[in-house]
Amino acid sequence: MVLLDEAPEFLIHEVLSNFNISSDMHSLTRISETLARISTTRSKTLDDSRATLRALSRKMEISKQSMEATASSASRKEHGANMLRLDREKFALAKGINELESSAHGLEGQLARLKEELEQVDKEDPMQSAAVEAEDGTLLKLKVYRSLGIDLQEDGGGGYSKAVIRNSSKGDIHVVNIERKFSHFFYANYFWNVM
Repeated sequence: MVLLDEAPEFLIHEVLSNFNISSDMHSLTRISETLARISTTRSKTLDDSRATLRALSRKMEISKQSMEATASSASRKEHGANMLRLDREKFALAKGINELESSAHGLEGQLARLKEELEQVDKEDPMQSAAVEAEDGTLLKLKVYRSLGIDLQEDGGGGYSKAVIRNSSKGDIHVVNIERKFSHFFYANYFWNVM
């Protein structure tokens, strides 16, 4: 049995103090705020476009009523000229309405795409999420090892080929070649003994 130089509760406290998730929480908050801002902007643009479309529709209806009133009270000569003028206005209004409807449809499509992206961000691909969690777990383990004075060197195949162990109390540095013929338990015990 190996006796530690420091109390286990002190070592556990030191390990816990190295965990820091505030930057991750800040990133998640920033993403949520950005998505909310985009959604609000898109909704406002869509509402403005619909309001403009309604205003133009009312204007077209008023123009139609005015045209009908003018046609009934004017002479035949004025009636023809007014009909041409009102037809041009009607055509221009219809063209404007079509453009606004196209713009509204485009904005609705964009809003739908943004909602899908938001749902994808919320759901996230489980495989990608698992890969990120595994990578985060690996980084966390390496950070814990470094805080204990152990630096691991990768072998390029997803494993580790060498460990450099620093014992600051004794001023020693040990280099250990990690081979697959020994178990993880063996190396863990050896590292603790050296530290």
